[in-house]
Amino acid sequence: MVEERAGKDYYVRGTFTRNNLDFGADVLHLAELGFDQISIEPVVAAKDSGFDIRKEDLKTVCDEYERLAKEYVNRRKNGKWFNFFHFMIDLEGGPCIAKRLRGCGSGTEYLAVTPEGELYPCHQFVGHKEFMMGNVFDGLNGNPIRESFREVNVYTKSQCNSCWAKFYCSGGCAANAWQFNKDIKIPYEIGCELEKKRVECALWIKAQEIK
Repeated sequence: MVEERAGKDYYVRGTFTRNNLDFGADVLHLAELGFDQISIEPVVAAKDSGFDIRKEDLKTVCDEYERLAKEYVNRRKNGKWFNFFHFMIDLEGGPCIAKRLRGCGSGTEYLAVTPEGELYPCHQFVGHKEFMMGNVFDGLNGNPIRESFREVNVYTKSQCNSCWAKFYCSGGCAANAWQFNKDIKIPYEIGCELEKKRVECALWIKAQEIK
């Protein structure tokens, strides 16, 4: 598959759940198969579904990110280069200030369109009729939820005010916030903790690279 990409960009994408918190082994296995652009994401599953990452799992997951970061650096130094999406960090440029403040722009900068033509803030809100914003035939329907999305940024989320990583995650995913807290302004706590650990690892990796 890598050869067939002929140098074009790609990512091998996977998801880890509570059943495989040793996801670093999956990342390294993919690297050994020859894939050098890898993204393995934590599942965002319903509470008590059996797949969901829980508070008691955080130390295990964070420790796994640290182990993976160390192996990541070792392999790069030894000529076994691969890229892990969550360890990418741009300290000199990075997203523009608007992106750092607002994140993905769901409900304002883009919409998800269903096969029936319905418009939603993003694909994760599809099917939740309170979030339907119109359709491709008649346009936007005036749903006030659009204004709610327009108001969301890291400064309108009280939990983000004291967070050192807020400009790296832009306050997190609105869909995740709504799924767990029924409020797009209250971030998904597990996601926050994992994001901070990933940024911490990415900064450590950057420090190793510039030594």
